Amino acid sequence: MSSDIPAPPSAQNYLPDQIMLYGVRLNFDNLGKVSHRTATLPLNENLLRMSIVKKRDDVEPIIPTKEVIAIVYGYAFEGQCYRNDKPKLLIFHPTTGETAATGCGFDDLGYVMWGVTKKTPIMELATSTDFAEEIILNANLPGNRSPNTYGNSFMLAHRGGRLSRGGGSQS
Repeated sequence: MSSDIPAPPSAQNYLPDQIMLYGVRLNFDNLGKVSHRTATLPLNENLLRMSIVKKRDDVEPIIPTKEVIAIVYGYAFEGQCYRNDKPKLLIFHPTTGETAATGCGFDDLGYVMWGVTKKTPIMELATSTDFAEEIILNANLPGNRSPNTYGNSFMLAHRGGRLSRGGGSQS
């Protein structure tokens, strides 16, 4: 069954640390052609256009030629297939060209795949769409916050070889 078999790497470009990403490209222009600079994302009933522009020394913009903006649903590595717990919005420069997805259950579903190595720089964009009440207010209620925000006491510089916690009395 193809859902258990990852796509084979290209025989001409075998890389032992290759990761095959499976997903959907978002950076297309208005005519459906691949656009390496912009992606359109839904925002309620509107569309949001996201652009990538590299800058060199903040003087002269360089237009990216091969960056991919994609929703990635899964990946294959070392002969195993994996699914992300939720889709990831990633920007990356693939080491292999974009091809129709094969293997890992992505065959004939309209997905594509890209090869990257373990050292390929990738940017993940975390997105959430909801009302301000949910995104800002309810997300910061006790029980919904990140665990490291609960212990917001601070350490003072040591005095006499000991560290003391802020807010407490020192003896």
